[in-house]
Amino acid sequence: MSDAFNKLLEERQARNQQSAQMQRWVFTGLIILGVALVAFIMLRGDPSKQPVNVNTASVAQLATLPSVGPAIAEKIVKGRPYSKPEDLLKVPGIGEKTLEKMRPRLKFEAK
Repeated sequence: MSDAFNKLLEERQARNQQSAQMQRWVFTGLIILGVALVAFIMLRGDPSKQPVNVNTASVAQLATLPSVGPAIAEKIVKGRPYSKPEDLLKVPGIGEKTLEKMRPRLKFEAK
């Protein structure tokens, strides 16, 4: 074979090696990103177990409380501020049983 042809083959092989190396770096980066994402999600914790400040939480955050949906969450927002769990008994749709389910996750801090 001619020198020119050998040179072309060598250049092609070098490009293929560079391409393969780049693919390995991209794959490794994606793996690291995936592991970091999973770790972040696991360390963040379950939002349905996080404490909720009834005086500052959004409707969506309040709706994560046990037995509270968007409608009751809206009523909680309209009745603010609250200073203790028993104040929530004034909210239509919240009774003693619902309050007892919610109590472990409630926080009462001013805005």
